[in-house]
Amino acid sequence: MKAIPLGVLLLAGPARAATISTEWTVHALVPDNTELGWSDSRMLSTGFGTIESVELHLEIDGGFNGDLYAYLIHTTAGGTGFSVLLNRVGRTAGNPDGSFTSGMDVTFSAEASQDIHTYSGSIFSGDFLPDARETPWDEVVDTDPRTATLSSFNGLDADGIWTLFVADVSPVFQSTVVSWGLTVTATPEISGVVPTGGLVMAALLRRLRRRAERDGG
Repeated sequence: MKAIPLGVLLLAGPARAATISTEWTVHALVPDNTELGWSDSRMLSTGFGTIESVELHLEIDGGFNGDLYAYLIHTTAGGTGFSVLLNRVGRTAGNPDGSFTSGMDVTFSAEASQDIHTYSGSIFSGDFLPDARETPWDEVVDTDPRTATLSSFNGLDADGIWTLFVADVSPVFQSTVVSWGLTVTATPEISGVVPTGGLVMAALLRRLRRRAERDGG
């Protein structure tokens, strides 16, 4: 059985996932016809622990959706996650310009069923799978593999820097990022700690020893 530091005891039982939702209103104009783009970084300090899932809400006004390239990156002490959200919506071998639809109010989710790159509706609203194609924006087509999914964040610490990047890589008309937000579900590394001492600590240690013996530990 592993030693337990005096004064700290891990609570028994499975850790429960917790969810935090954030939303930032930015009203930021995306530079037109340049890879330099626009970015916004936000620090989360939740104490949640390990990420189970991430969803991202994005509202964009104006411009052409087929001009846009966007990604989400998360940097922590334990690693980095990266997901391509938009990569020239609608661009195919036969349609190098992509979609001429304008604006969106969408949530990127691993639970969605529709790949946003291949969506052909006139109004972009609701839940979508992120594009996830890491192919360069000037070469990407619908048949490219989806490798940069939201699952890249799973297992990382929820705390750290989250950065949204959006670029408008084709001329004529500009897009405005109205707002963006995250919904992060994570499981604590431990389910909790309690200060203890004297007889209380001894009783709890005995209980843990009995459990370890029963489980063959």
